[in-house]
Amino acid sequence: MKVKEHSHLRGQNGCLGFFYGLDALLSAYPEGGLPGEFFVNGKTQSIWVWDATGRSWYDSNHAAPAPFFGIITDTNSFSPNVESGKEACFVYIAGHAGSYHFLALKGVSPLTVTTTSAAVIVLVWDGTTWRDYVTPISLDDAVHLSYMYRGSWTESSTYIYADGFTDVVYYLGKYYRVKQAGSVTGEIPDESDKWEEVTHFYAVADQLYLPTGQLIVLDRQQAIRVKGFGSTWELGDGIIRHLETGTFLSTAGELRVPAGGDSEIVISPVERGIKFWRNNKEVLIIDWDNNNQVRLLMSQFDDSGSRELSISPQQITLSQLDSAGQTLNTSQLSLNGLNCRLKQWSDTLVEGDIYVDENNVLKQKRG
Repeated sequence: MKVKEHSHLRGQNGCLGFFYGLDALLSAYPEGGLPGEFFVNGKTQSIWVWDATGRSWYDSNHAAPAPFFGIITDTNSFSPNVESGKEACFVYIAGHAGSYHFLALKGVSPLTVTTTSAAVIVLVWDGTTWRDYVTPISLDDAVHLSYMYRGSWTESSTYIYADGFTDVVYYLGKYYRVKQAGSVTGEIPDESDKWEEVTHFYAVADQLYLPTGQLIVLDRQQAIRVKGFGSTWELGDGIIRHLETGTFLSTAGELRVPAGGDSEIVISPVERGIKFWRNNKEVLIIDWDNNNQVRLLMSQFDDSGSRELSISPQQITLSQLDSAGQTLNTSQLSLNGLNCRLKQWSDTLVEGDIYVDENNVLKQKRG
């Protein structure tokens, strides 16, 4: 039976579970990962690991050229019913350095895989023989909690343990953290089993100030994250991002707003304008033209090319372009009059059309 998409409880062993594609993982964990976390990507058939420095997921590059069939739980008894000529792959999470013996593999003598650290071991049956791939990982960081200091304990406040973070409070000369996943409200730290004293924690400040050109690290991902009322903003690597909607302010100062599907709105100080993108094409632009006049440019695309409507205080321009972006014809309406291409007598004409006949005489079609 093939593995179905599923997730694991965060903070256990670093493995977030099995997801078919990066998009599926991001829908479950839009805020990214923690150091040492990884997941099995069924789409690429490989292990993806969180890069805490680059703050992105990357493929471990040990893609298995076979369908992913399951997780190995016991190396001694693992004996899959593989078939000759049919590929398959399996994953085992090695929790520490050492030699791991797969004693019951079909058709071969016991296989030994040695790792120098915790690792993801991928066993691939290529239809005739077994091959193994080893991807070292760090599980130590994944099981460590990140503390969020909330100041002095108050009875009316709600304190949370979730997503690898636990709130810490100060009460009667000691520090306490929320002990288990969930929330705590109104329970006194030194009287409730939902709190646990933290002996190695010390708050150095009640307020934080950001010096010019410096970054104060507030979590394990080297980012400042602010949550509230179902909305999360994150500052890291020079980018301010709204995790729920994907809106972000880039290092270039561009504000990018997803508009559903393949659409995006970009406000750019570099290009001095607002652009609406759809299917990787600019369909609406509000900016300044070469004469420093405000301009509205709308584009409609099809297989043969595009049509553009440009509006400025000086003129209105309607253009037809081919698929290479070359202008085929243009009509302009300005304070000086109308400049356009008239229909010819040989064109398809309908009632009321103004055209030029074969004698170069301007006429209007009637009847």
